[in-house]
Amino acid sequence: MAQCPAAPLRSMDTAMPPFSFTLRHNAATFDWELADAGAGGAHSRHVSRSSALDMLAADPQILLRGATVRVFGADGGYERERTYVPLPATDPAPATIEA
Repeated sequence: MAQCPAAPLRSMDTAMPPFSFTLRHNAATFDWELADAGAGGAHSRHVSRSSALDMLAADPQILLRGATVRVFGADGGYERERTYVPLPATDPAPATIEA
């Protein structure tokens, strides 16, 4: 019986939907609050809008799955949506053994 060549394994993270966040200005503390829009609802505070977005850009999980961030201005109005595209999966080539 002939064997099928093994297919390269892909990371499960690439099949998962991107993360979703909101970034809002807190007028009382003058901080920018980044909130996970998912079920966890984790929050982080940042001194500037750019520091919050830079933190996301450096996060390994964001690099794998991607993310969307709805950005609200200091006046509370919607400004824009920022999208982080996941990096393409790099599957190592399976080792070839010749007999």
